[in-house]
Amino acid sequence: MFINSLPTLFTFTDFISPIETILILVALLLLVHVSTREALYDRAWPAAATPYQALLNIWLGQAPLWKAFWPFFIFVNGVFLYIDYRIMNVTFTIASWKTVHGMLFIPVIWWIVSVWRCAKYTRYRFANTLAKTMTLYFLFDCFLRFVISAYYPNSFFDCRLLVMEYGDCF
Repeated sequence: MFINSLPTLFTFTDFISPIETILILVALLLLVHVSTREALYDRAWPAAATPYQALLNIWLGQAPLWKAFWPFFIFVNGVFLYIDYRIMNVTFTIASWKTVHGMLFIPVIWWIVSVWRCAKYTRYRFANTLAKTMTLYFLFDCFLRFVISAYYPNSFFDCRLLVMEYGDCF
């Protein structure tokens, strides 16, 4: 998260400054922390016989926070690193990059809702706060990626090598 989007925006544009970004991120963290209740970890979890049942339990908020947060967080950041790597090596077009983001839309919504539902089931209040805040940071990163692709494509994509999708760079 933010590995390629923030350096690109800070280096090649004046869309947002590092100070503004830090203020936004800290304000989100404080807002979530103030609105977070104490954690409730003493709970018996329903057993999941199948992977579908496990996903349903996570969706319904009947699972520990780590089961809802970590697997998808690692997966989606791995996908973002991969597509950014492909963009940097000019083996992906802007349309392909946007398509992968579109394919992740529904799973990201599932992940965010699941994390917020399961967030109260952790040992520490700050873990609850961090998990919720990381989902909001992820949405902020997706917004920054949209801004890059829509308004500053030449800063992230090598538009000189695109023949078929050259119109995406304007």
